[in-house]
Amino acid sequence: MHLFKQAFIVIGLVLVLHAVLLLTDGYSVNQIDTPMHFFGGFAMGMLGIAIHYEEASRYHTRHAPFWYHYTFVVGFAMLIGIAWEFHEYLFDQTINVWFNLPPSQISLGDTMKDFLMDLLGATLAFFLLKKHLYQMKRPL
Repeated sequence: MHLFKQAFIVIGLVLVLHAVLLLTDGYSVNQIDTPMHFFGGFAMGMLGIAIHYEEASRYHTRHAPFWYHYTFVVGFAMLIGIAWEFHEYLFDQTINVWFNLPPSQISLGDTMKDFLMDLLGATLAFFLLKKHLYQMKRPL
């Protein structure tokens, strides 16, 4: 349960930082969403590995190949990243139009960069937590 607690703390920190940036117009700073997507990918990677570790422990799939564990964790984080981009698109087409706010999605290139940052953040979380799990003598 300790992995879930860490993941939820990091997710909470990312959400607080997101709220601060929204309230202070911090997202008007050029490319500020780049580190936010990296941190979001890291946080979702932490949650993905916590979920995967619980299920791997329960169903005895800890000894599956490395790529299987990596694909689950990063795939989970990327799915959340896709949902976030869809959320931004919906906001751009509704709320931002109604209130004349600047768009969240500037271009396709920006969206692809966001996905790359999600991937890199989740990959870092995977490797950091996998190492931590080996130190706990309960490897994936």
